[in-house]
Amino acid sequence: MNQRNNTTAKKWNAGWPMMVIALATATLLGGACKRTPSTSTATAESSGDIPNGCLETNPPAEKASACMACLKKNKIESPIKDGCCGIRDSVGLQLCQAVSACMRAGGPPVGACNLLGDTTTCFCGKHQADCDVPGMANGPCIAQIQAAAARNVETQTTDAPNASQILDRYGKVSFALGRASNIAAIAGAFCKTECGTGI
Repeated sequence: MNQRNNTTAKKWNAGWPMMVIALATATLLGGACKRTPSTSTATAESSGDIPNGCLETNPPAEKASACMACLKKNKIESPIKDGCCGIRDSVGLQLCQAVSACMRAGGPPVGACNLLGDTTTCFCGKHQADCDVPGMANGPCIAQIQAAAARNVETQTTDAPNASQILDRYGKVSFALGRASNIAAIAGAFCKTECGTGI
């Protein structure tokens, strides 16, 4: 019995890096860049898709101009849907900007948590494979991500999502978390140098 458990554990330990890569790829392609169509009027109109004076991803002042230009060039839909700047809901805007700042900064136990556009490490930390289990996530941005995942910026309502729902709301533009994770994905994948983000 013990030998069988050791064999199973060895197979699990050998396979977990592939699961992390698969999760990161699925998040970037299916989660962080997933689009949920919206017909809401709860987003700000702007000229050139970027509201004047708004900076996405909380860039340092010396990188702000280059970062915003790169984000605009590489937009998937538009900054109205792919970031915080187009959010009219003041609570949602504040939560989106707070989680964007944390996704940029990272922290213990993982350090940087925008991994070439995948920001799930900011929530999951060292528990990528099981962070949908309540209490397992240990990333540096848990509080900010929970708050941003709870805020629907279109209906301007707040709920209390569980860990699985939080992960599902990555990339869903009706939530503050979705807006922040979408723009972080663009910054980390396409604008790493210009925005000074991602590893």
